[in-house]
Amino acid sequence: MIPSREVARAINYHRQDALVVSTSAALRDWHNVSDRRDLDIDLTDCMDRAPAVGLGLSMAQPNRRILVLDCDATLRTDLASLATIGEASPANFVHFVLEDADHTSTDGMPIRGLDRVDFEGMARSAGYAHACRFDNLEEFLIGLEDIMARTGPVLVAVKVMPEPEPSAFPERSMADGWAEVRRALSDEA
Repeated sequence: MIPSREVARAINYHRQDALVVSTSAALRDWHNVSDRRDLDIDLTDCMDRAPAVGLGLSMAQPNRRILVLDCDATLRTDLASLATIGEASPANFVHFVLEDADHTSTDGMPIRGLDRVDFEGMARSAGYAHACRFDNLEEFLIGLEDIMARTGPVLVAVKVMPEPEPSAFPERSMADGWAEVRRALSDEA
């Protein structure tokens, strides 16, 4: 298992100018390490929609890498998004699924059957161009550069151990975050 904050730090190191959609427990770590909050979309009120939002952004911004930081519990509520993404086949899409080893995101309550869900296999069968899984930090750090260079859609399942004291959610509202991203994108145009 990999400390969740280390996963966020590694992704941030490789993100460059990617738009990042994050939700749930992933958002708690992400907003503390992101160097480009002006390119971050925080989904606090519609947590199970991160893949759909990421797909829409990948279609609207085909020349920019789109990273989705998702959680196993939230993805489980919308597994059909894997098939939609696989069918659309966005080349710029990388979907990170943080598998919560101790169920911290659900206050320690396991979700029946979640430990048996094979997100990597599901993504492959749904049409993702590449899917992989990590549960070791060193292997994740070594593999991340290659992952970020691959043509998508790519799914990366990562077995994480959340921080003992989880961070709070960001204080900015979703609307303020979207406005900040729109300004950043229009300034770059």
